Amino acid sequence: MIYRGKVHGGVVVLPPGIRLPEGLDVTVEPAPEEPRETQSTVPPRMMRNGVPVFSRVCEGLRPGLELVNLLRDESL
Repeated sequence: MIYRGKVHGGVVVLPPGIRLPEGLDVTVEPAPEEPRETQSTVPPRMMRNGVPVFSRVCEGLRPGLELVNLLRDESL
């Protein structure tokens, strides 16, 4: 049986309810690291609240409320 615990103050602390017999020989090894979230391919400065930031002027056109509402409605 395998139990997961955490090291606190140099002691392995097991989850509540796990009782091992006194004097039991155990083997302790580090658990594999949890996979990290994949990073976005868009640089962080180009994202705001998880949404890509549009430039203020794109080929002479400015995004208006129509575009904003369209993008908002697509996310619902």
